[in-house]
Amino acid sequence: MQSISLKNMGAVFGKKEREPHKEEDDDLDASEFEEEETGPKKEKSKRPKETPFTQQRIAALNPVVTPKRVVPLYLFLAVIFVCFGAGMVTISSKVDQVLIYYDGCSTKASSDWETMNSSDYSWSFHKNKTYNVAPTWRYVPGDGSNVSATDGACQIRFTTPYDLPKSVYLSYWIEKFYGNHRRYVLSFSEDQIHGQNTTISDLKDVVGINCKPLVSNGEGKQYYPCGLIANAMFNDTFPMQLSGFDGTESYPLTNEGISWSTDKDRFRRTKLNYTLLAPPPNWIKRYPNGYNSTNVPDIHNWEEFQNWMRTPAFPTFQRLIRRNDNSSLPAGNYEVDIGLNWPVTEFGGRKAIFMTHGSSIGAKNSFLGVVYLIGGFICVAMALVIFSFAVICKRSSGDVRYLSWNK
Repeated sequence: MQSISLKNMGAVFGKKEREPHKEEDDDLDASEFEEEETGPKKEKSKRPKETPFTQQRIAALNPVVTPKRVVPLYLFLAVIFVCFGAGMVTISSKVDQVLIYYDGCSTKASSDWETMNSSDYSWSFHKNKTYNVAPTWRYVPGDGSNVSATDGACQIRFTTPYDLPKSVYLSYWIEKFYGNHRRYVLSFSEDQIHGQNTTISDLKDVVGINCKPLVSNGEGKQYYPCGLIANAMFNDTFPMQLSGFDGTESYPLTNEGISWSTDKDRFRRTKLNYTLLAPPPNWIKRYPNGYNSTNVPDIHNWEEFQNWMRTPAFPTFQRLIRRNDNSSLPAGNYEVDIGLNWPVTEFGGRKAIFMTHGSSIGAKNSFLGVVYLIGGFICVAMALVIFSFAVICKRSSGDVRYLSWNK
């Protein structure tokens, strides 16, 4: 019997010895022949750059605040403030103005000339402070034929004691009209007054600023201009001159240049056909038959309308309606005829004519000058307080004994 050994066990079971595994050489990489870097690696640093700005080494002035330096500074500011304030108050005090209320003309005045009550007028003439010649007025009832004065006319006569320098401004004055109400100031269409082709949907569906509640009439025509602001427009009529009487010549006025020059960029003539437009409800007296091809308002050149669309911030305000930049207003007797159309009794308000002239700082208003004067007096008071403390509680400058850690 043939002996079986471990050496021939593989042959017995038909298995061959495994050949030793030959490892395949890996592909050689060129990087293996590169020399390894032996230098130190750069580490990122958050240190700012070595510049005077980043290292805060820019030359700076660090003054030591002492009474000898602070007191003269306060006195210098006081002189500046007092000079500016005194100048503004002086200029403002030389501005003349006339304010005449005419809201009660239809009830207080008769058909004959009457002297007005002292509560219905006020004026300020700096060269004649004792001047007290009351104006007169009369009421002319309307017969319905004059569209510009549907509720009649109020005729007012007044006298100027001396010449008023140019430019002369005539405005209407409104009281107790709260034009800053949220619903009121948002009731208009910027697209419509800009002359775009708007639809009724454009006027009422816009979020925020829209023409609600005055968008269109019962015929489906959009109001032009739409909204509460345009509907409530002041429409009392004023003449183009101050008519002189008793030997006084008439003084011409104009309605050009009464609005901001930039308003013409905002207000444009509409591109819509007049058949798609209707006047606002309060404009019916002016346009009883609606719009036609010739009477659609041109808001691009209608400066009275542009002034009214600038809503007031306070219940008492004025809007310029006439002016004269060419000549001074001579002393004399003048008459102004006002067509009554805009009621004020519904909201308990008042309306008046306001006439004044220009100055280097604008209208008569001493508020800013008084503020400057108060600021100057405060600076003087601060200088006196600091000087008093320096004299009474005298101490040497830079005394280290007063440092907190030395106490």
